[in-house]
Parts: sequence; structure tokens; C-alpha cells
Amino acid sequence: MFTVLFAAIWVFPLNAGGAAEPARSRNGGKIAFCSSRDGNWEVYVMEADGSNQTRLTSDPADDMDPSWSPDGKRIAFWSFRDGNWEIYVMNADGSNQSRLTHNEASDTYPDWSADGKRIAFHSLRDGNWEIYVMNADGSNQIRLTENPDSDWEPSWSPDGTRIAFHFHSKRIPGSHSGDIYVMDADGSNRVRLDETTADEQDPAWSPDGTKIAFESDRDGNYEIYVMNVDGSNQTRLTRNPAVDSTPTWSPDGTLLAFARDSCWEVNLQDCPGKSEIYIVDAAAGKELRLTNNQFEDDMPDWLTAIP
Repeated sequence: MFTVLFAAIWVFPLNAGGAAEPARSRNGGKIAFCSSRDGNWEVYVMEADGSNQTRLTSDPADDMDPSWSPDGKRIAFWSFRDGNWEIYVMNADGSNQSRLTHNEASDTYPDWSADGKRIAFHSLRDGNWEIYVMNADGSNQIRLTENPDSDWEPSWSPDGTRIAFHFHSKRIPGSHSGDIYVMDADGSNRVRLDETTADEQDPAWSPDGTKIAFESDRDGNYEIYVMNVDGSNQTRLTRNPAVDSTPTWSPDGTLLAFARDSCWEVNLQDCPGKSEIYIVDAAAGKELRLTNNQFEDDMPDWLTAIP
């Protein structure tokens, strides 16, 4: 049994039953997330140990899915405040909120390039979901994918040369399956990484560029997995009957934060569970819960580079 795992990062004390449990992360950085605790979805930020949970947005409409800029000075997110889903950006303290996209269709799921100059996102503006990229000020919006199916959830590689994304085929009636692909940053050279009939979603590139975390229902429900960037060595990290989703890496790549939802696709009035933010050790699978309230906490994003 481990008593110490990466001593500078985690320590595993023993609980009363003798089982190893992770202590709070010493990995540093901050985790942005969204929560419904104040009556609608808003963007929050907390320390990596779950402390100092602070609300950044305050709007009657929903604000979702925060994404840190690489330097930690700004956060992109999507909001329904103008009558449809659009991408916004704000300072890390919640100030200076400004809209980046302007069209009648939904623009969601922003992800910053490593140099902070561009933001990838997916959009419904051309009749189906496709991956786009724009400058960080919202200018020069360019479509990268173009096919009759849906391309979602872009994740930029740390070196800025590739983008991982979730491809979902609409040509199979009733199918909920999806695959993880990777392409060059200009949209060329698309390669499929998984070879299952399950639904694979939410790819997230590790800080060193060697691995991709994702969620999959291949074993009966959605769990967090990790694979090499060529698709090899696919490994399951979480084992829970709830839905585990939206993984995000710690600055040194040893931990992953994710959301666990025990009410997925269930009438919430009949479900006693809720969504909370957890962290898991990417090597050993040990878990720690960071949020704990009667509402929903979801879509974490860990600031990879600590300012």
C-alpha cells in the first residue's frame, strides 16, 4: 500500500478503515468551473484543494464551461445572456466581460491555443456542429471541419500544432456513439484515435502533450480514461455508477479534475444525487471530492500554467 505518492504532490494518509485516501492536492493552480448553486449556472473559481470558491459571473442567464487562457489572466466561457449561446471572455477576477461571437446559432465550448492568441470552439452556424477557430479578440473566425456529421469539443495540443475533438455520426439512426479524433491546427490530416463502438467525448490534452484524457461509456456508463496521443494504451481511471465527465489536467500532468453526476438523464426531482467536482490521480486512480453542495458543480478547467 502506498503511503506517499509523488511526495511533492500528494500524500496518502490512512482512514479509520485502513484504506489509502488522497490528501488534498499540493499541485497548485486554480480550477474554474460552473455551478447552479445561486439559482442558475454561473462561473466560479477555486483553489486546487477546493478552498476559496468564488463566483465570477452574475447574470440572470446561464454562464457555462469556463476555459483559462494560458497565462491565467482571462477566462473564456459561453452564455445565453443575449438570447442564444455565444462565447464571451472576461478577466480572471470576473471583470471586463465581453462578447466574442455574434450570430443566431449556438457557439460554445471555447479552448485557448497555447500562445493565447486563438480560441477554438464549436458552432451550429452552418447547420450542424463544426469546429472553428478565431483570434482571442473574436476576429477572423474560420471553419476547420466540414462534413454532414457533428464535430464537437475541441482541445488544443500544448504545442499549438494539433486539435483533438469529438466526432459524432448522425448517419446511424438512434446512435449515441462518438469518437475521438485529432487533426492539424488548420483542420487537415484528421486521424481517429479510438476503435470502439462506444461514445467517447471531451478530449483533454495533457500539459506535456503525450496523453489525452477523455470520457467513455464503453464499460456501461461514462468513466474517465487516458490514452497516448496515438490512441494506444487506453486506460480507465474511474469506476463509479455515476457519470464522470469533462476531464482537465493539473499543471504537472499527474492529476485530473472532472465532474461526477449521479443524475444524468434522470428526472432531478426523483434523483437524490448531484454533480460535484473531483480530482483523480492519473496513475493510481485515487480520488478526492472538491465540492459538496445540494446543487450542480460541473465543467472544471484547471489552470495549467501557474502564473
